[in-house]
Order: sequence, then structure tokens, then C-alpha cells
Amino acid sequence: MLLFAQPKNDRSSSTEAVPSERRRGLRIHQNRPLKVFEPTTSRFFGGQTCDISSTGLRIELPAFMPVSEGNVITIHVGLNEKGQALANRRTMIPAKIVWIERSVDSSNKPQVMAGVEFVASIAAHLDAA
Repeated sequence: MLLFAQPKNDRSSSTEAVPSERRRGLRIHQNRPLKVFEPTTSRFFGGQTCDISSTGLRIELPAFMPVSEGNVITIHVGLNEKGQALANRRTMIPAKIVWIERSVDSSNKPQVMAGVEFVASIAAHLDAA
């Protein structure tokens, strides 16, 4: 169970470059630790959430992580700033990467931001149609 904080301000007044908004639900600003399993390399990677919604997440991933749009990864979101015991793969949530933005931060460090949609929400949306 995730605890929600205050809603994130409207991005139209923000100066940061953001891909066009695709989420249908409320977005909540949350910085939580992530554990990501990438199946093509069979490796786990650390990451962090930037914000969450009922259908997906905006996440920050390591620059060296091999990801591309359309890939399905599995995610475990930690419950506090220090994280929690690592989850096994059976308790992780499948999510499809819908967009990726590679950039360099102010200290010249490469970073990868990605938008992911929970696979369960994709299936539920198709069932409802």
C-alpha cells in the first residue's frame, strides 16, 4: 500500500521539458525507491519514482539500464525512503514502458526518465471496452 502525499502542481506553469501528458488519473508527487527487473538481461536495477497515478508511474532509472518503449519490466516500489527488504519476482508488478526521455542533469550526469503503465490496468481497460 502506498501512502499519498500532496498533489503535484500543474506542469503547464513548470519550466522543465516534459513529454505530453497521457495519464487519465490524478498524479501524486512521490519519491520512493524502486526495484526493477529487466527480463531481456535478467538483471535487477535500482531506481526511484518521481510521481504516481492509479495507472502508472514516472520513474528515474540508471542511465546504463537497457530500456526502450514497449518493453515490459516488473517493478517493486518501496514503502519508505530507506526502502524495505527486497521483494521476490512473484510480488513485483508488471509495467509497460510507454515513453523514455534521456538527458543530462545540471552536474553533467546522464539520467533516464520513463513513463510506465501498469500491465494490469492495460488489461482492465481493454476488458472495459
